[in-house]
Order: sequence, then structure tokens, then C-alpha cells
Amino acid sequence: MNSDNTKEIGFIGLGRMGFNMSTHLVEKGFRVIGVDPNTEIKASALDAGIEVANDYQDMINKLPVTKVIWLMVPSALVDMVLVELIPLLNAGDTVIDGGNSFYQNSLRRHKLLNEKKINFLDVGVSGGVVGARYGASLMIGGNTELFKKYEYLFAALAAENGYARVGNEGAGHFVKMVHNGIEYGMMGAVAEGMNVLHEHEGELGIDIREVFKPYEHESIITSKLVSWLRKAYEDGQIETLKGEVPTGETEAEMEFITTISDVKVLEAALAQRRATRVEESYIGKLLSAMRYQFGGHKTIAKK
Repeated sequence: MNSDNTKEIGFIGLGRMGFNMSTHLVEKGFRVIGVDPNTEIKASALDAGIEVANDYQDMINKLPVTKVIWLMVPSALVDMVLVELIPLLNAGDTVIDGGNSFYQNSLRRHKLLNEKKINFLDVGVSGGVVGARYGASLMIGGNTELFKKYEYLFAALAAENGYARVGNEGAGHFVKMVHNGIEYGMMGAVAEGMNVLHEHEGELGIDIREVFKPYEHESIITSKLVSWLRKAYEDGQIETLKGEVPTGETEAEMEFITTISDVKVLEAALAQRRATRVEESYIGKLLSAMRYQFGGHKTIAKK
């Protein structure tokens, strides 16, 4: 049985995903000590029951002797965080990286922390901001015993049956990378299909808002992506966006996948996004709308 101390966790990064995950843990009975530089986020965190630390040292001081710390920061910042954090940790402490880190960087970090006798797990997190708030999808890579030790934490964060140890060190972020590649292809197909409908609305009197009823309920393409796009139409968001998809955090990883396997659908999805940066399109609006709906990703407002 887990001791009360095991339900105490440090959380670095209280952005869209981190804030919702931390709030979800608080509601599950965890004591969460959060760190984030944004003043407004700190105020919201306090309102949600998250304890806010001034800095990493303050967070460490508030945690029990054996610590578990979850990183939910942009992939480009992980090494910067670890440089400051590692000297404050002791042998036996555990760091979990839940961001969109490249799996080869995670392999390097496993080795680095292992040399210092600090545990490390790499976790791919999916489900968007709603999943983060109410139950995410977690793909966990690392030592089996360490996974079992913190399985109660993953069970608390995840949707029912929504977590698994998917492999050894680096596997969590590798599996999430492939997941993102599938996502790119699915988003591209949905956007492409809805664009065809848009182009023939007048000819056939198609009501796209009505189309979502059969598409969204028990059809073969029923999915969260279809539901999120329906919401974007309902919110009147489509026409407010430029038809350009900004470069996302995961795009470099998608390009990497094209170098290691035969992934023609992913290649087409990448080309589709790049084309919107040369010439805006309705497909670009649809892709941007989906990205915003599930992750609050940066979009470009129409002027």
C-alpha cells in the first residue's frame, strides 16, 4: 500500500497541459507542489488547490525525503530544467518527463540520471487539454520495477485503461512520436475530406453542420478529431483563422520518422501543412482549428 508521502509530487510547468494534470491530481487526493514562472498561472494554480513554490529549491524543500517530480515543459527546455534540478536531487529520487521530448534525448537523459542514481521515466501524454484535465493517455518507457512503483500515479492521471508501460528506456517518447505521426495523417485526411464537402456545398446543398451528426456517431471515421472539428464549426472558429498552419513542436520529429520508415501518409500530411505556409487554404483553416480545439495550439487569426 502506498504511504501518504507517495501522493506528494512536484510539477514543473503549469501550462495548458501541466495545469490541468496537476488539478486532476489534486482532485484525486494528491498534494501537488507546482513551479511556473507565469504570475497569472500561479494565481490560478492556488485557486485550484495546487501549492505554488517560488523556485526548484523551494519545491524540493516542500517535498518528502524521497521525491518524484514531473516535468511538463516544452521539449527545448528540458535540459535547461535538468541542469538546475539535478544538483538538488538525491539518489533514489525520480524524474518523469511527460513532454514531447525526442526519444533519443530521453535515452541520453536516462543514462545521465542513472549515472547519478536518479530514476527517470519518459512518458508520452496524449488526449489534449481535456484529457489532461479528466484522464489522459499515457505511454510510459523505462524500468519495469520503477513503473510498478509509480503505477498508482499513472492510474490517477490516465483515463480508464489509458496507460501502459510500452517498453524500455526511450520507448514512451518513441511510441508517442509514432502516435503523433498517425495523428498528423488522420488530421490531414479529415481536413481534406471536409474541404471536399466545403467545395460542393452549393452544388448539392450540403449542410456541413448536419454532416457531423452521422460522421460523429458510430461511423467508421467517428473520432475525437471529427468531434473537435464539429465544435470549431459550432463556435464559428473556422472563418476567424488564417489558412496557414504554424510549425509545431513535433514537426521535426515527424520529419525524422520519414527518414527511418516508409510513411507516405505522414509525408503527404507534412507536405499539406507546409503548402499552407506558401499559400493559405481552407484545409489550413481546418487543420488549425483542430489543433486549437484539442491542444490550444498556436493559431494565426485572420486580419
